[in-house]
Amino acid sequence: MAIILPMKNGHLKRCWEILPAVSRSFALCIQKLPAGLDEKIMLAYLVFRVIDTIEDSSAPLETKEEAFAEFLALMEQRPVDEKRFGLHRDMLVARIDHTYERALFDNVPSVFEVFYGFGAEERAVILKYAREMVEGMLKFQNTPIADFKAQEEYCYYVAGIVGYLNTHLFHLSGHIGAELRDELLGLSKNFGIALQKVNVLRDVAYDIPQGRKFWPLDVLQKHGLTYETLCAPERRADAMKVLAEMVENALPYLEDAIEYTTRLPRFEVRVRVFCLIPLFMALESYAKCVGNEDIFNSGKTVKISKEDVARIVRHSFVLSPFNGALRRWFRSCTADVRQKLSATNGR
Repeated sequence: MAIILPMKNGHLKRCWEILPAVSRSFALCIQKLPAGLDEKIMLAYLVFRVIDTIEDSSAPLETKEEAFAEFLALMEQRPVDEKRFGLHRDMLVARIDHTYERALFDNVPSVFEVFYGFGAEERAVILKYAREMVEGMLKFQNTPIADFKAQEEYCYYVAGIVGYLNTHLFHLSGHIGAELRDELLGLSKNFGIALQKVNVLRDVAYDIPQGRKFWPLDVLQKHGLTYETLCAPERRADAMKVLAEMVENALPYLEDAIEYTTRLPRFEVRVRVFCLIPLFMALESYAKCVGNEDIFNSGKTVKISKEDVARIVRHSFVLSPFNGALRRWFRSCTADVRQKLSATNGR
């Protein structure tokens, strides 16, 4: 469905300018989408990043609850009452580490103005999943990740929801039909979860000091570890065993991701590429993480190289219409990760 309200170019321009600062990898993917759909996915991503930033801040729970409520309320009205959100924004910004997230908060009015320019169906579906994300994040503010089941639920609220939203936006923008939409919704959740599990895995040394604890407690306890000892150099051997279990748990979710992508219409090359790039970047990230002690060092960053990203983008475009080739590429990458796991586990 086309945008039905005139949109101020300045607001849209600011949103596009913020996007790469918030996430270069998602900016890369979103910019590959067809015109019109790219704006909807971009805007929805910024909305969810505002929610995520509120969750990650060190503000008291009561302040977060009020900020969430104000943010969602503002999504339902026009024009934006900047003063209403401003008090919470200023309090949260004081507790935000990254400059780009402060810039995102400063430009929330532009995010809303672009959002208001979308059709009623697009606004409704974005708001629906924004509400569900907020509910889930609040649930886990004081709820530890006890096991992989709880981790899956958390990842659903953070990213599985995004998988559902993207599928609906593909349909509302005319790139998939209603029947295929319903079919893909059965795979959307695990696609999003698969991508979030990479972040949970890779960012552990940074997350723990910030009070963000997303690795399952029962797996840590099985290896005699706690969050306080997980990153300790003297416990590295046990931590590596936990890391291996984390990767083994995450890989099956990617099976639904490749299935989702190969069910998209072959001629929707740009929509397929949008899905393929993060999928194979996730696989490449898992390969980098396996057996890598830098995961537990907050002074190190485990990430794929620019050359790897360029290769993935190139292959995604070239192989996009060919399901057989995509599945072979997927199996090859998955086998590489499993081979590294076997070597790490001494199997």
